Amino acid sequence: MQSHFSSQTLAEIFRDLYLGERTGVLELDREGKQKRIWFSRGLIHYAESYEDFEKLGRRLVQDKLLSPGALQEAESGRTTGVSLAQGLINRGLISREPLSNAIKAIIESVVRSVFRWEGGAARFKDEDEAEPVFETDVLMTFEVILQGIFNMTDFDPIGEAMHGLDNQIRLRTPAPLPVERLTLSASHGFILSRVDGNSTASEVLSVLPQHEEALALRFLFGLLVMGVLEYSPPLGEGSFRVANILRDHADRRALERMQEQTIRQAYAQMRTQNPYEVLGVTPSTGREAIEQAYEEAKGLFSRERLLPSVRDQFRSELAVIESRLIEAYLRLTQAETVDAVKSAPLVQARDADGDVDNLLVRAEMDKSKSKVALEESQKVANSYYSKAVKAQRDGDFHNAIQYGKLAISYDPEDAKLFYLLAECQVRNPGPRWQHQAEQNFTKATELDPWNASYWISLGRFYKKRGLKLRARKQFEEALKLVPEHPEAESELATLGG
Repeated sequence: MQSHFSSQTLAEIFRDLYLGERTGVLELDREGKQKRIWFSRGLIHYAESYEDFEKLGRRLVQDKLLSPGALQEAESGRTTGVSLAQGLINRGLISREPLSNAIKAIIESVVRSVFRWEGGAARFKDEDEAEPVFETDVLMTFEVILQGIFNMTDFDPIGEAMHGLDNQIRLRTPAPLPVERLTLSASHGFILSRVDGNSTASEVLSVLPQHEEALALRFLFGLLVMGVLEYSPPLGEGSFRVANILRDHADRRALERMQEQTIRQAYAQMRTQNPYEVLGVTPSTGREAIEQAYEEAKGLFSRERLLPSVRDQFRSELAVIESRLIEAYLRLTQAETVDAVKSAPLVQARDADGDVDNLLVRAEMDKSKSKVALEESQKVANSYYSKAVKAQRDGDFHNAIQYGKLAISYDPEDAKLFYLLAECQVRNPGPRWQHQAEQNFTKATELDPWNASYWISLGRFYKKRGLKLRARKQFEEALKLVPEHPEAESELATLGG
């Protein structure tokens, strides 16, 4: 195996050797400087490099575990650190435990350092299996690779791509290694408990403190590369590949830019366009074509079509666009119906029998179309009402009033909209606001006279201003609707005889 690698794809090379249970040496070269890592059935058991501190003999001497003379004697005729390690054991020059600790430290150093390279050449040479001097295992190999990923350079594009994906993350079954035996930090253990196939990477990380997020993202990446985790739906066939996530991210960014440009352009244009221009039709366009133009325009900015990040970023602009589309649709379809009625010739007596059925059918069709328009209008009104309620709950009464007025402009027959508006306006002691609150409380009772709460609120409004007779009348109206209503009875009792 020989190939070029980047810092972003190096983990995949380690993963493929691990899953393929390969035995041999991986040679990594950058600008003529080489580092080598030995594998035995996919497990890392030795490493060395051109650096003195990553050569076994030099390190043992430096750590005073071996004398220079003993090293010179042991190195005689040996070409690799692997054979040196075996020779030291065979000659009894060092015990196995300190030797194993030194080898592990070198492995960790070599792996961390190659992940800091921006790239280079990789070649794997198969070798016959020999008894490793250093006793390795699956967990040690995986944790060493994770340490490399934690030190990996040029990770930002991968992290950005992972944050941008809407795919959920879940544990792969069966897992390629015993995850429960990993040495995990508290945050990493928490992450594993959250990857249940119902959350994206961003959602999993969102509950962590900000200073832990960067390392946790690399941890997730390591688990994905090694096959412990998987995306649902998958990004491609076979093992996880960085190229797939980066390509998907690039495609997503291109789509985001296109959608952003479309929204900005439509928002700027619709603010000054007339209804015909909004829907891209002319005064001579028939009703069916108007409806088709409306559906197409609405679909272009539908929730299902837009990326979540775009929807969140342009929430205000999309609300304006949606309102303008519905307003244009309502005005044009209503105008078209009126014009048709005005220009329709009178039905001749001799044609009456034949035309009555057709007229009834047309009337029913017009009713259906009007119903669709009404439902669209009510949908927008409810959307603004929800925003008004949220603003009211947050104590933002100014915006609650603005959203309430917008809602009423689309559905002026909904009592709850006037009631909410009054509840917000009454908080302002100014005479103008108090007068508007009274008008809207009254309007709510007119539109929905069967709601006792509206009458009680209007009664309390008058009571607070010392208008006892008016207040009494409202409370009595509430009792007519709900005899023995506790709030109405209590309020009447406070008014006295």
